[in-house]
Amino acid sequence: MSASSRWAFAATVGVVSAMLGVCVLGAFGLTACAGHESGSEAQWATGARTAPAASAATTSPGTGPRCAEPTAPAGWGPLRVAEDFDGTTLDTSKWSIYNDPDGHVPRDPARVTVAGGELRLTGGAGPDGKDVSGGISSNTNLMYAHADVCFRVDKGSGYSAIVLLWPQSEKWPEDGEIDISEVNRGSRQSTNSFVHNHANNDRLGHTTYADFTQWHVMSVDWLPDHVTFYLDGRKQWTVGLDARTAPLHLVPTTSPMHLAIQFDQGCDKFVECRTKATPAKVVMHTDWVRIYAYKRS
Repeated sequence: MSASSRWAFAATVGVVSAMLGVCVLGAFGLTACAGHESGSEAQWATGARTAPAASAATTSPGTGPRCAEPTAPAGWGPLRVAEDFDGTTLDTSKWSIYNDPDGHVPRDPARVTVAGGELRLTGGAGPDGKDVSGGISSNTNLMYAHADVCFRVDKGSGYSAIVLLWPQSEKWPEDGEIDISEVNRGSRQSTNSFVHNHANNDRLGHTTYADFTQWHVMSVDWLPDHVTFYLDGRKQWTVGLDARTAPLHLVPTTSPMHLAIQFDQGCDKFVECRTKATPAKVVMHTDWVRIYAYKRS
């Protein structure tokens, strides 16, 4: 839950107003929901309406083969961002590189590299002993979108691999935030997704279980009335369509957003602190990105 120059998941706690039957997210996780399965397929999933189809992209096992070539999702508009991270440098006409090595979440442009057909964000101590990492954000802002991101993460506590949509207005939390994936635990066996909105940072979250040391595609549909998350093309959960989440009005609707990819150094209840087992360098690998515009009827 962070972006551009902030660590949005700091001490401030914005809790969704308690409603009967709704799981409420507090500062550091999803509360248990009596009568509802807590696995990755069940949280607030809704069949009340069919969302546009997710990308058909899937993953191959192992860290050698990468995600399948992306295919356009049905029901969406034109392709607006297509990035395969070829070459040896990041295209800065398309992407901005974070430069805040002394920030609360220190990010150094030197930790952002492109090689071997992938983006690499590297966390680790520099010559001065300070633990830093890196991050980038897309220069393309869209009002509603479908986004697919193929990535994997090295094991190692102390860093959270984050893919998110952040408001162009930079008004946070008033204009919301959509965290597509936050792989915050060092074992990389799960990811967290969140939808934020409102001035008091109301939010809901969900945990999806998979081995993120392997390549996976995390996707999101952001539409005017709902947000749906996918793992490898399989729907995980939806906010905004069912009787429990729709009244919360959590879907961001007040600012265009852009994609950010961050590998954030941390040490708190959400991001496990670096341990003796953490390698000196830990890398978030991103193979490709595809973002499609909203197709208005």
